[in-house]
Amino acid sequence: MAEPSLRRFRPTASAPWDEVRAAHLLNRAGFGGPPEEVRRLVALGPDGAVEELLGYERVPEAFPPPDYSELGRLAEEAEALRRAGADEAARRALAQRIGRAQREALQATREWWVARMVQTRRPLQEKLVLFWHGLLVSGFPEVRNPVLLYQQNELFRRMALGNFKALILAISRDPAMLTYLDNASNRKGRPNENYARELLELFTMGIGHYTEQDVKEAARAFTGWTFRGTEFVFNRAQHDDGVKTFLGRTGPLDGTDIIDIIFEQPATARFLPRRLFEFFAGYCPPDGLVEELARTFRAVDFEVGPLVRTILRSEAFYAPQALRAQVKSPAQLVIGTARLLGVGPEAARALTLAMDLMGQALLIPPHVGGWPSGEGWITTSTLLVRYNFAGLLTNGQMPGVPRRAAGGLRPVEVAGLLDGAETAGEAVAALARRFLPGAVLDRKRTFALLRALGANRPADPVRLTPQRVRTALHLILSMPEYQLC
Repeated sequence: MAEPSLRRFRPTASAPWDEVRAAHLLNRAGFGGPPEEVRRLVALGPDGAVEELLGYERVPEAFPPPDYSELGRLAEEAEALRRAGADEAARRALAQRIGRAQREALQATREWWVARMVQTRRPLQEKLVLFWHGLLVSGFPEVRNPVLLYQQNELFRRMALGNFKALILAISRDPAMLTYLDNASNRKGRPNENYARELLELFTMGIGHYTEQDVKEAARAFTGWTFRGTEFVFNRAQHDDGVKTFLGRTGPLDGTDIIDIIFEQPATARFLPRRLFEFFAGYCPPDGLVEELARTFRAVDFEVGPLVRTILRSEAFYAPQALRAQVKSPAQLVIGTARLLGVGPEAARALTLAMDLMGQALLIPPHVGGWPSGEGWITTSTLLVRYNFAGLLTNGQMPGVPRRAAGGLRPVEVAGLLDGAETAGEAVAALARRFLPGAVLDRKRTFALLRALGANRPADPVRLTPQRVRTALHLILSMPEYQLC
């Protein structure tokens, strides 16, 4: 197999720019889409398709935020009780009401994001919001105020393709992150190392490029970085302005200085390119390719947009080991299937619950390292949930998803799924093109689909009912091949 290359992909007779590769781009740089969307990218050509996805700011889009007015009202009530010197019982009762309102607002925020991913006309932007949420991790229950998580989600959206260094500075001042990794309580004389450690290990450099003493010194530099309400505050009285030595530099360093020094390190230039390549291309890049990406990243002063453009245009992105080789995350599976089938935002609650059951509860990460990837998504139990998800879309039922939650799901409209097929074989081919682009179905699976459509041979004329199409659809969504993109 040829070494992956960052040379620009040029179609050839053996590797044409066709619906298979356009669907690959749309799946990895978004959540996939119906055949007409794939064909539109084919018509644009490989470079034009990438530019179309990257240029999402040209596409108008507006999603009003969730309603947080109840949380605001309860906060005012809590302040009034405090001023009045209310007794313990009254404060405890109000705390219970606030906790319930926070959980409800968190669920509303999660569903708002799922509905946005389903509807968005800016798929690359939302895919990057998902990437940043999995890299610069914060979540409930450590962050109890969902307004802070919404703010962070919007921060990722605004800076999705922006400057990585600027994003790291912004996330260091972000109230959700300040809460999640305890920097809000990082004080002079009592430094808390949680944020400093994860900034170095998980956000910018990786293990092996700093010492424990560097962590301690960085923690001192971030003392006094806290927030009030929903805004960053620098508490000068709690900041340690003494001399510190971090990665070989000495002085009265603060958090901004720490970030400046981090971005002078060669490891930082390699860190994000590797993570983005794995996220989009789906396999581990060789060291030489990472070094080449790192040179590109430094040359553009850590701008993310040019780095993503280089990856998505490259031969490496369309290499054989990249095509149909990435296990879909629950978000990719759920959102992608909804977009393929035209499922609307009214189904957001059911889709969110289905994703939870598969192991990816958005805004509720398992730990600061985020979620697994690749085959880590597949276990005996989660694979069964994935197969059950097909039933949610075809008949409105899924174990673990209450009927009231599934109420927003209308029966899948099947009339347009078969592209005017006249024979059973043509119907199977139409389903495969839509749901399994580039996959090769063996005889056993092909025959199973024929039988689901009420036929015995490919040449049999189509005698379809909506129920037969839904049965075939359920089968194809349950295939191992559908778990890959």
